Amino acid sequence: MLLTKKYSLACLLWLAFLFVPSISQAQKVKSKQAKATTKAQPTASAKSLLWEISGNGLKQPSYLYGTYHLLNSSYLNTTPEVMERFMESHGLVVETEIDSAKMMQLGAKMVMPDNKLSNLLSKEDYALVNEEIKAQFGFELSMADQMKPMTLMLMLSMKDYQGMEVLKKYTGQPLDMYFTSHTKKSNKKVSTLETMEQQFDLLYNHYSLDKQAEQLVAYIKNKDVAMQISNKLVQLYFDKDLEGIWALSQEYNELTGGGDMSYMTDDRNKDWMTKLPAIMKEQSTFIAVGAAHLPGENGLLKLLQRAGYTVKPLQ
Repeated sequence: MLLTKKYSLACLLWLAFLFVPSISQAQKVKSKQAKATTKAQPTASAKSLLWEISGNGLKQPSYLYGTYHLLNSSYLNTTPEVMERFMESHGLVVETEIDSAKMMQLGAKMVMPDNKLSNLLSKEDYALVNEEIKAQFGFELSMADQMKPMTLMLMLSMKDYQGMEVLKKYTGQPLDMYFTSHTKKSNKKVSTLETMEQQFDLLYNHYSLDKQAEQLVAYIKNKDVAMQISNKLVQLYFDKDLEGIWALSQEYNELTGGGDMSYMTDDRNKDWMTKLPAIMKEQSTFIAVGAAHLPGENGLLKLLQRAGYTVKPLQ
């Protein structure tokens, strides 16, 4: 197995997990339902990643910001309104927080000690994956034979995204990490919505190994088209177009054979809504989560509205 820089690899793929919803959030809906959703959802049509949450008994407003997990913090220099609300908030909510002490343990979830890729893939598909791994990383697939297919898929997608020029021009920490570290330096409270264990289990254990192998092969076979879609998603983020992200991410998910991804977005959003009201009631809070969690019928914007809050775009 290729596990010589296990810690750094685990960190990289944890960051990739945070990125997953923004490239593969999907709900299989009929065209008529999608059109009805668009008409019934005025919030998502607003070009804004930053939203004010008020009403429903809140003494002070809180703020919801949709992040792009692979975008670095110097991007915030272009959005002073985001930094203003972040700085004036008394606390921060993020999806999760890296615990370096647990990272090595969680790295074990990326491998399959009792199975091999050579058992999961046909000879033709194994050759296809081997060729891609050699081209991108310079080693034979046999050296990573016990890595889970999802691990390799994320390694490849991360490699592709790191080559995007539009992302290279921004420096610093990834947005979520920046918000967390800055809040801690300011001695403000950081709350998390999930543990790292929960997130790693969702990523590496939700689908069977056979299904992961199928997704890996589908990603490689459709790589060029997938990257075209991914470039569009990045532009949609810079355009602050949540509705566009929601629609295009469905297309990406269909392309890569992801199936029903509601467990990555809808289910988590509903779980988060059992925690956010108490946090916001305690103090004005800046909530930073992946942008794909905001739109859709089961997105946070709609769920907040249904819970009695008023949400207002600030960009």
